[in-house]
Amino acid sequence: MGYDVHITRRENWWDEEGQDISTAEWEAAVAADPGLVMAPMWWSAGRIVSKNPSDAVIARMCEVAKTLDARVQGDDGECYDP
Repeated sequence: MGYDVHITRRENWWDEEGQDISTAEWEAAVAADPGLVMAPMWWSAGRIVSKNPSDAVIARMCEVAKTLDARVQGDDGECYDP
């Protein structure tokens, strides 16, 4: 088991309702930034997830979240600033 950090548009990543990040949006972000191919992030159920991310990966997630008009939130609900 690990600790996940999420890029989400929902109030809380675990909420069942709210705006999703589509697979097409994620694929477009990866196409626009080839470095994301190597990043330990993946699309899942309307959000982008990384398991046990380093501080550098969280910083990268904040950059991606900004381009997707989303935010970064940890498993326990804490938010990370860009």
